[in-house]
Amino acid sequence: MAHREQDAASQMHDGASLTSVPPKPRILLVEDETLLRGHLARVLSDEYLVDTASNGKEALESVLRSPPALIVTDIVMPDLDGIELLKALRGTQHTQMIPVLLISGRAIHEQRIEGYKEGADGYLAKPYTEQELRAYIGSMLQSARRREEAARREAIEHEQRALAERAALLESITDAFYALDRECRFTYLNQRALDHFGETRQSLLGEVIWDVFPLTRATVFQQEYERALREQRSVSFETISLISNRWIEVRAYPTQQGLAVYFRDVSDRKLAEQQLREANQRKSEFLAILAHELRNPLAPLRNGLHLLKLRSDADPTVSQTVSMMDRQMTHLVRLVDDLLDVSRITSGKLELRPRKILLTEVLGHAVESARVLIESNRHELTVTYRAENLLVDGDPDRLTQVFSNLLLNAAKYTKAGGQISLSLDHEKYEAIITVQDNGVGIPPQALDQVFDMFTQVRSAEAQGAEGLGIGLSLVRTLVQMHSGTVCAFSEGPGQGARFTVRLPIAEGSVMAPVTPPPPAVRNRGQRVLVVDDNTDAAASLALLLNMEEYEVRTAADGEEAIEQARIFAPQIIFMDLAMPRLDGLEAARRIRALPQGEEIRIIALTGWGQEADRQRTRAAGMDHHLVKPVSLDALQSVLREPR
Repeated sequence: MAHREQDAASQMHDGASLTSVPPKPRILLVEDETLLRGHLARVLSDEYLVDTASNGKEALESVLRSPPALIVTDIVMPDLDGIELLKALRGTQHTQMIPVLLISGRAIHEQRIEGYKEGADGYLAKPYTEQELRAYIGSMLQSARRREEAARREAIEHEQRALAERAALLESITDAFYALDRECRFTYLNQRALDHFGETRQSLLGEVIWDVFPLTRATVFQQEYERALREQRSVSFETISLISNRWIEVRAYPTQQGLAVYFRDVSDRKLAEQQLREANQRKSEFLAILAHELRNPLAPLRNGLHLLKLRSDADPTVSQTVSMMDRQMTHLVRLVDDLLDVSRITSGKLELRPRKILLTEVLGHAVESARVLIESNRHELTVTYRAENLLVDGDPDRLTQVFSNLLLNAAKYTKAGGQISLSLDHEKYEAIITVQDNGVGIPPQALDQVFDMFTQVRSAEAQGAEGLGIGLSLVRTLVQMHSGTVCAFSEGPGQGARFTVRLPIAEGSVMAPVTPPPPAVRNRGQRVLVVDDNTDAAASLALLLNMEEYEVRTAADGEEAIEQARIFAPQIIFMDLAMPRLDGLEAARRIRALPQGEEIRIIALTGWGQEADRQRTRAAGMDHHLVKPVSLDALQSVLREPR
């Protein structure tokens, strides 16, 4: 067992009385001869604190407990000899630098050579004098101190170089930077940070940030910095600087010492974002107003076309002309609607009103919507339902828009007399709807672009197929909003195209019966009030309703509408919204408050068609919301509904 030959307490007492004398170096003497070990320990104790061990095993245990400044060890010993002890010391990181002096009188030449190979710092052969031993020990300790001092200087120089390089790097970056310790004291600031704070480095180093800048206490700065330290995760935030009163972006990263904080002025970017939002808002408002202003004159035009249709059966030329005008009117209305949808999509305001719907009904409505263009181009449309009872969770109007756009796209890019097919099938949990044509096709390199906004990649062979290039982009967006996918395929120009839509099937599809629509209710003869400040719109709709055998009166604003509601007692009111004196929303509320007002069906008929407009009309107590110019089918549909 290793032990100290001299009383440690007396050594500490002696050292305490001579505070100017440096502490004695501690050495470990390893010798298996008891008398020699004791003698050497006593002899050396005047200069050194001497621990002893009788073999290599005891020595190794002593070193692992408390490494000495130097080890003097015999080579030939039982249990663990000096060479094996040396190997063990050099094989352990925290003991491999301890100087080792080998002593032996019996070791063979090869053992001495092996000792040097294993890293011995010196060798002393027996017999030796006390002076020789002291000289070896002193010289080796002095060399060890020099090595330690050189290593310490090198480490300091390396750290200083690293700090200088780091400082140069931090001074060269465009961000302001400062470092905080775990108590949030400044440990470093680059020049950009000093310029931002308006302080010197000497005035901030070592100071707590919350003490120097008390206005930052309990703000997002303190909250986020403490969270970064507590959770050891990076944080980032944007806020207005309490010093510069400008927007800054702050990123804080936890380090072993505390926090590294980078920040930059982002006021210009925030201003640009605000201007962009305002411009986008103005654009949305402009498009909404434009749509309203376009729809208002379109309303009497469409009403007039409906009137001409009802009177032109006897003259084929007039009938064909009216049909052509009606198709162009439908195309114009669709362009207005598509432009508004693009605005809603880009601003993230496009909303769905989903419910469980039968896909065959949606596809039927899409076919009816596209039938005029298909028939006018003399195309043959084939509709195949291989699965008739498939339900999906979706917005019926938007899904109808998807498939009517695909059918219209096929009709537009197929030469007159072409073939178009629409099919419905299913695969596992997906409904598969395919629209295929034998038209002009799509170049292979353009298949990936066909759904991009404002892009038209179909062949130039398609005559008269001009458009805004937004229909297929709307298709993709609406399908994705229904958790579906859409893809295009074509073997190339002149080979036609195939568009495939996949939608998730709703539960209950297999059991869903195909229910026939309820019989139409004929409400002819009812009293109808048309309220619109556009005289032509009101007069043309009144004429159309008169021809449908309704009793009709008109009003030019909300005040007149309330008066007519009292006198005329209408059963149905078509109400415009934006009118002088009193708007349609307030007029509807006041009419509802009249005796029998709850029995009147009030239908908004307006150029305002966004979701927010529909919400306002519902809140005002209106039963339906129709957007100008309304089709005859939509008009007849609401007229036939019972209250």
